[in-house]
Order: sequence, then C-alpha cells, then structure tokens
Amino acid sequence: MKLSEMKTNDELITEQLRTDPEFRAEWERTALARAVAVAIVRYRADHDLSQRELAECLGMKQPQVARLELGEVNPSMETLMRVSAQLGIEFTIDVRPAGTTVRNITKRAHANHLVGSVRTSEAEVLVSAR
Repeated sequence: MKLSEMKTNDELITEQLRTDPEFRAEWERTALARAVAVAIVRYRADHDLSQRELAECLGMKQPQVARLELGEVNPSMETLMRVSAQLGIEFTIDVRPAGTTVRNITKRAHANHLVGSVRTSEAEVLVSAR
C-alpha cells in the first residue's frame, strides 16, 4: 500500500466515531481530558519543560502530569484551577444543547484556540485554552 493511499489519523477517528458506539461514548466522555492534554503538552513544548519540571511548577508529581497529558481521565475542577493559576492558561468550557448558538467562546477563540469539541444529538461541548 502506498503512503498516499493510507488513511490519516483524523479519517480513522471519524470512521470509528461513525461505526463504533463504544468508541464514540468514550470519545465523548473524555473530550475535556483530551482538550486539557493538548493545552498542557503545548505549554510544556513552548516552554521547553520536562514533565518533572512542569510537575514542580504545578506542585504535583511527574506521574500526575503524565496522566494529564494522556487525556484519558477528565481533570477535576481543582486541577483545572491549579493549571490555570500556575501556568496562566485560560480554559473556557461551553456546554450547551445541540443546535444552539455558541455564546461563551468567541469566533476568534474558536478559530485560534479551540482544542476540544464533541457534538452529540443532544449536546455540544467546546473547550478553548489559551
């Protein structure tokens, strides 16, 4: 198979979301966790920090930072507050009924800072971090 014939990661995820209800449920459940993971990994890379160094900044242990970066478990409000306060990352979380207008996340933030999004038939979640 040629490289050009291979599916991208996004295409594979889209296919799984469409065809695998269990995968879709887990994907939706961990939307916030994935968004926070992207923001933390981005911060760490931008500041050339190791997980251990970032953990020290956050008053955590390195394995806690590793778990946050995996994006498999939704962080607590306390953890979000700690990350925001220590790293200066602003999280905006917009949870609303499906089909309603986004009010809490501006178009600019949506275009430039959106790091997580999940839409079901009943609701939509957007997470912006900057």
